[in-house]
Amino acid sequence: MIHIQTDTKGQPYIEWVQAEVPGGRKRAWIQRRDGDKDWAQTPDGRYLNVVRVDETPSGSPTDFPIFSELPDEQILVAFVAAVCAITGCRFP
Repeated sequence: MIHIQTDTKGQPYIEWVQAEVPGGRKRAWIQRRDGDKDWAQTPDGRYLNVVRVDETPSGSPTDFPIFSELPDEQILVAFVAAVCAITGCRFP
């Protein structure tokens, strides 16, 4: 079973090993935005973000606006499962 955690901002996330090398861990999380930060004008300000993890998340995250009504946890699991299936890495 995949483990969904919550960060210090209350945002749900999944962290997994994409490759057994430094920086090979990834983190995907759901972020809420409003006003000008909701650049895609999503229905509820939700975005899926993904970034590499060294000791902590690092680098610039890539964000994907969410237009689906699926719950955060289901979006995270579907995203990570799809990335793992496409790239051939082990599903956490």
